[in-house]
Amino acid sequence: MKTRKETAVIKWSPLTKQGKEYITQDTEYKEANLISVKDNDDTWELNTDMGSILCPKREKYTPQAGQIVRFYGKGFGYTVRGISIEDVIFYYRTPEEAAADHAAWCKAEEDKKKAVFKKEKKNMDAVFNALPPVFQQRVERFRQGNPDFRWEFEAYELFCCTEAIKIAEKFKTVAAIDNFRQMPVDAQMKMVNMSNGHSGNTFGCATLLAKLYVSEPELVVKLHGALTPLVGCEAYGCRLYT
Repeated sequence: MKTRKETAVIKWSPLTKQGKEYITQDTEYKEANLISVKDNDDTWELNTDMGSILCPKREKYTPQAGQIVRFYGKGFGYTVRGISIEDVIFYYRTPEEAAADHAAWCKAEEDKKKAVFKKEKKNMDAVFNALPPVFQQRVERFRQGNPDFRWEFEAYELFCCTEAIKIAEKFKTVAAIDNFRQMPVDAQMKMVNMSNGHSGNTFGCATLLAKLYVSEPELVVKLHGALTPLVGCEAYGCRLYT
């Protein structure tokens, strides 16, 4: 199950007609011991021996340490589609309802990404046009591999590429870039005018691209896409370069 504390909270609502019928025969759940409870205004943070999760509140009911929490869903790594404590239902969706909720969320996220791309397309085109040829070829490769690449992933890829160029222009050798990678973040920021919005993945990709650019620039085109470790080559449009 997804137990990270930042898991999106779904507000409590009564069981649907389908839910009332399905829950009596629903065997897809795991149970955990409730270790502690933290009050987060409109949610409870449930700390169990299976991890922590945010739970919507129900009026006049306060969970207590020592109670049994039931998580409905396929288990670790999957979305929790229901939570009950000592037979009190806090949230519940059937598998079909959960799938419909997820599909609606995906559609909303897609619409949001497309709207952002439409707004930022002119700026993104300018960034692309300013890239050195090997980086342009790299981005074009992903555009060809995924017709939705521009609105789905291109902003992320352009970010990594532009950051890589900054690093390569400052440090001219692989050894110097490797040394830069080992520095504390504060020292890195003083040496290169980098963004402060890096994740481990974007920084790793940027530094690897930088090393290739100063040593074997033709490999910049061939390296896997920046987000492939998270979404996979197929979804990203990353194909082996020939």
